[in-house]
Amino acid sequence: MMQKLSFNLILKERVQKLLDDFATVMNVHIVFFDRDGVPVRRGRGEESSPFCKMMQTEYFSYSDCCSLDSVMEKKCAASGKCESYICHASLGESVMPVVAPGGELLGFLMFGQYRCQKDLPSFLLKKAGSKAKKELLKKAYEELPYYNDEAVKKMSGLLEVLVDYIVKCELVTREDDHLYIALHEYIGRHFREKLTVAKAAKEMGISVSSLSHTLRDNHHPSFVELLTMRRLEYADKLLHEQPQMRIGEIANACGFPDPYYFSRVYKKYRKIPPGRLRKGY
Repeated sequence: MMQKLSFNLILKERVQKLLDDFATVMNVHIVFFDRDGVPVRRGRGEESSPFCKMMQTEYFSYSDCCSLDSVMEKKCAASGKCESYICHASLGESVMPVVAPGGELLGFLMFGQYRCQKDLPSFLLKKAGSKAKKELLKKAYEELPYYNDEAVKKMSGLLEVLVDYIVKCELVTREDDHLYIALHEYIGRHFREKLTVAKAAKEMGISVSSLSHTLRDNHHPSFVELLTMRRLEYADKLLHEQPQMRIGEIANACGFPDPYYFSRVYKKYRKIPPGRLRKGY
């Protein structure tokens, strides 16, 4: 029940807008994870910054990030408060637990990809090697916002107030959110299958055009976008946790018709081919 509640909370349009507005004003990335550490939604639909992508693919690996995220999620779940830390690439990250009024853990809200020091750390410059790569790395690093310890503390406090508001004041789902939440949950149960908008609309008890118009009129992603995002989230999980699986096996497990189409879609949304990401593991 609590797991379902966490999805309902984060899928609300006005909750998404609150988090997106905070991320825009503070120039940070926000990701909501369920209580098992699986990403549910990325703020503003953003992927990692160019600097982070370089770190994950050329200097460290995506699995390093996932492992550290998992450790810090457990730490903040135990402490019950926001925990700030420095990642492998010397960027600041903060994670806080999202807890229901009764004390049940609903998930985690993570924000970050900000600089804690103004200049690129020397050990990363050494890793870059060539002058051209050093310049590219410095440029990507300096594009990220800089916050000192005091600013991070205040930003964490603001987000804690926001999360508290979300949990206490947004538990009741609005009527116009019911269809979207039901569709999201339906996709979550059936995304591995050969799913079509016609099947989904029939399950919802409405026509295809009504479903499409409702999503569009309420500024939600389309059916295809929702399905694709859910499949890619599962692909990320398999790429990280099942290194022995072939790309074709992952594509099939996620509901993609063939591995070539899966690779094209994955690169479009994640900006890196799944095979290249796999090498990082």
